[in-house]
Amino acid sequence: MCRVGLIAGWLAACAVGLVSCASGPAPLKPRGAVAVKLDAAKKRSTVQAGLANLVTITMPPARPGFAWQISFHDSRYLKQQTDFTPPAAADAGPAISFLAINNGNTRLRFVLVPASTNLGVDPVDQQEVVFSIR
Repeated sequence: MCRVGLIAGWLAACAVGLVSCASGPAPLKPRGAVAVKLDAAKKRSTVQAGLANLVTITMPPARPGFAWQISFHDSRYLKQQTDFTPPAAADAGPAISFLAINNGNTRLRFVLVPASTNLGVDPVDQQEVVFSIR
């Protein structure tokens, strides 16, 4: 009789463990914001952000007929929240937002390419953003 109780208890514990694993951790909600405006003359920028910060990056203005694209993004650290949004002002570039979801160091790379580009086209400009998330 004692073995049946132990087995039933063990099975119940396993079932609870499986249910809690299946649901996964609660998604992070933004806490705090970091605004980064990239300078066309400076090709590499460094950013410090806190865990769960919403990071909004404003790109340099794009030349007519060209568009910024992401060429490298490590989704273990930064979760993309928006696509590129049109410039807010004539002298600004498009903006894009990411949520810092993990502590560590990572980078984003952006390239400026013709808007109707085919694969294999060389970029005319690039920007790199190095992150330290703590």
